[in-house]
Amino acid sequence: MSISSHIRSLLPTEGPTKTLLVVEDDRATLSLYRAGLKGLQGFKILMAQDGGQAMEILREEPVHVLVTDLNMPVMDGFNLIAKASRFFPQIPIIVMTGLDESQHLNTPLQLGAIRILTKPPRLTILMDAIRTASHFEPTGMIRGIGLNSILQLLNWEKKSCTLTVKSDAGMGLLYLRNGELIHAGFQAEEGLPAAYQILSWSRPDIEFVETCRVEQTMDLPLTELLMNAAMLTDQRDREFGEA
Repeated sequence: MSISSHIRSLLPTEGPTKTLLVVEDDRATLSLYRAGLKGLQGFKILMAQDGGQAMEILREEPVHVLVTDLNMPVMDGFNLIAKASRFFPQIPIIVMTGLDESQHLNTPLQLGAIRILTKPPRLTILMDAIRTASHFEPTGMIRGIGLNSILQLLNWEKKSCTLTVKSDAGMGLLYLRNGELIHAGFQAEEGLPAAYQILSWSRPDIEFVETCRVEQTMDLPLTELLMNAAMLTDQRDREFGEA
């Protein structure tokens, strides 16, 4: 059985409470959404006022649906969609905009959004779109299987994919191209420091998406990287035990 089939066979029957991130720079509109979207059962709702704030939240929190405006300061919606679909391909993106099609030219869809709603949308339509988007599933989820074993299987199959790794320590992301780990992110850390942090977690939950759009920042072979991570973890455990 391939790793993709194995992961799909382990999909959970019930998911956790989902998280919605709404990105809007207009305070009055943001307050309207905050009040109106309370009718979304089973969703935790987070708010951001620009793309920069949204990216910070995405690095810290598992988000299941992203809803964003286009015209915003600091980082506009176009850049946010491009970055989110690149680094967090498992998150479906809905756009709300006052621009008509002749102005946005469906560029958000080309960048990775799944739907564009005219602003201000009716709350019932927006909530239906959010519920529909929330049913988007990564290729699969694994619980209770070692991360090293999963990475080795992906390496054998020369997979290109993105792994979302969740543990008590937080949420990290591992990006593989042709079976090799090329980038990692955990909170403010990227590259090897983030990879070593994530690889030290025991029994994490792992989501699997068959796409990798990031640029390579790491060039260690996976076997060497896993060996280094194990040595660092052992050293940390010994130091902790002696403390």
